[in-house]
Amino acid sequence: MYRIAICDDDIAYTEYLEKKIKEVLGKSERSSICKYYSGEEFIGDLELEFDLVFLDMQMGEIDGITAAIKFRKRNQDAVLVFCTGIQLPQPEFFDVQPFRYLMKNYTENKMDEELKNIINKMIENKKEVYIVVRNDGRMDKIAIDNITYISNIKRGCCIHMFSKKDNQCYEFASNKKLIDTYEELKNQSFEYAHNSYIVNFKAIIGIKNDVITLEDLTTLNISRSKRKIFHSRFADYLGGKYKRNR
Repeated sequence: MYRIAICDDDIAYTEYLEKKIKEVLGKSERSSICKYYSGEEFIGDLELEFDLVFLDMQMGEIDGITAAIKFRKRNQDAVLVFCTGIQLPQPEFFDVQPFRYLMKNYTENKMDEELKNIINKMIENKKEVYIVVRNDGRMDKIAIDNITYISNIKRGCCIHMFSKKDNQCYEFASNKKLIDTYEELKNQSFEYAHNSYIVNFKAIIGIKNDVITLEDLTTLNISRSKRKIFHSRFADYLGGKYKRNR
């Protein structure tokens, strides 16, 4: 089941958006849609694990961006969509990783098109991608999104993971060489930051002076030889992540 939140102080638009979402989802996809008419109401339900959130950018005391910042502190995985009538995106809005901006004056056809893209992204997010790790006769299936980085070790590589559910770090040893693991994962947002490790772009929360900070607060250096390609690929990753139809 998909859990969806709509937070907008415009009751008519909230009802309209709920109707359109149900039309796009159809009867084949089970969903639960929670409606909130203020940022305060929405903030009060942050313990719910939403898969998709629609936030009005202009509300009362707690507007969309304030609600989004609080929401992202608890949920980094949900698809976030800002709804707006007139306000254009500001640079700071990208800190909360919005997937789309829905203009309230969209035509029916444009709204259908945008909602299909949004719903497809939500469904895609729920389908975890795994790799199979073998070591000394043991086989483990690991969710790629939980991997922060992979480092070189004497007989293969070490897969470093961070679980957001229990806020714990884990490590798995693999018999596969780092270079072979990279070939398997390079199309899944992984890149060499150093000859001895590859980093998952999805796990990066900051880069400053060629020092990467990961979501588990591990810090890694970007080597001089890898700097150009790493920054180029990370920029492409961010560009694709925040790309939106105009």
